[in-house]
Amino acid sequence: MCKYCIKYGDGKKWYLNPRNYSDEVIRGESTRVRMEDTLLGQLFGLKGTIQEIMTTAQRFKVDVGLGEKVDDVFPDLHDDSARVMREQIPAMMEQAVAGQVVPLEDAEKIIDLNEGDIFVLPCICRKYYGGREKMCCMFLRPAAEPLQKNIGSWDKPNKMVSKDEAKRILRELDGEGLVHGIFWCPAPVPTMLCNCDYPYCIAIRARFHYNVDEVFKKGEYVALVNTLDCNGCGGAPRCQTRCIFGALKFSPTTGKVHVNQMQCWGCGLCRTACPNDAIKLVPREEIPQLKNVW
Repeated sequence: MCKYCIKYGDGKKWYLNPRNYSDEVIRGESTRVRMEDTLLGQLFGLKGTIQEIMTTAQRFKVDVGLGEKVDDVFPDLHDDSARVMREQIPAMMEQAVAGQVVPLEDAEKIIDLNEGDIFVLPCICRKYYGGREKMCCMFLRPAAEPLQKNIGSWDKPNKMVSKDEAKRILRELDGEGLVHGIFWCPAPVPTMLCNCDYPYCIAIRARFHYNVDEVFKKGEYVALVNTLDCNGCGGAPRCQTRCIFGALKFSPTTGKVHVNQMQCWGCGLCRTACPNDAIKLVPREEIPQLKNVW
């Protein structure tokens, strides 16, 4: 399991630990850190607790501003002059906003663990990077009601939905090939279920472009192909077109698909596209070479 599961999971995955959805953790962690005291808050000019920031108009300053900061600041993080900032990133992400990839079934379990309805908004990352507007950001209890109260009347689409409706939307987005991710605000409070893809997701861009791994962790699983069931879809494998991480390779020699598990993020999108149920997810920790690759 990842370090967040070890630290916050109580023997489970951190995002499936019911305790992290409790009032005790939400109120304690969301009020523990004042953003003006952190490097991230100073970069964005943010003041207040993380809950105050993520449930008011300041949240959009973070989202839009993060795109600019990622492109302006992250390229320089590997210079010697930025060593101190680079060393502070892990703690900064844990205090503020970062996340981890989850497959569809874990995303549905997260919805079940959430208390109350879920607030759905268009993805501001997609808007920032020129993508088509899509209602694919889901906010859980720590942020759902405050966001609806503070920005629900804005001239932009948004809606509060039931758990069943949230799952229906989630499955629809999965069918479209969007990667699911659970984000904490701060760790270990599960606050946002985001569904996005490259090149629009700011968190994925931070890793792809600048190797800032702490922003978005790989999932707890990796894909495995049963070659006995795989027929390569006649030379045009559906699973391969779904993998934005480049982990699936088709071999004309064998007529099968193979997984480069070092590149696999465990999102499960390949599996849900396979017409022969030839792909399954296995726990990352069961593969010695991968159990610490996040």
